[in-house]
Amino acid sequence: MTRLRRYRPTPAMVVACIALAVAMAGTGYAATALPRNSVGALQLRNNAVTAAKVKNGSLLRADFKPGQLIPGPRGPAGPQGPVGPAGPSARWALVRADGTIVAQSGGITPTAKAATGVYILDFGTSLSGKLILVSSANAGDTTDRGTVSAGMCGGTTEGGTCPSGNDTNHLRVITRNKGDDQAGDHPFYVAVVG
Repeated sequence: MTRLRRYRPTPAMVVACIALAVAMAGTGYAATALPRNSVGALQLRNNAVTAAKVKNGSLLRADFKPGQLIPGPRGPAGPQGPVGPAGPSARWALVRADGTIVAQSGGITPTAKAATGVYILDFGTSLSGKLILVSSANAGDTTDRGTVSAGMCGGTTEGGTCPSGNDTNHLRVITRNKGDDQAGDHPFYVAVVG
């Protein structure tokens, strides 16, 4: 008899075991007590289903109201508008130190190598009012050099008078040696935009 008294649970132990059994059975109760498909819109409180509780990619287009799905960040796409004006075109050339063209966009021909470091190119159309860009190149020449400048021929305010090809279709490029104190033969890139 003394052995049974020794293993007899205390009231605190009985309460703890009952609480444990209720806690463990409570989570399984909803899964076993509710019949399948018994929870619907009437049983759900407002805002009970949130984005965090919906599996990504599980909803279909039919699950949304018309116009609710937006194809882009600014709303549904409208009809295509008219075609806009063409952007500016660019024509370019890579010219060696001897005045020959290595590569180009097309339609550019060398007119003359007027002097040391002075090159005249024919673009075939007027360069008036167009952006002219020029920079040094390394086509067979990696030595240090000075600045490169360019201007339209034809005696206009956008350029100057050239010894040959003196019209607005022609461009004069001048390359200088290191220190910029004298002209020198060096390769260059030239581009006309517009």
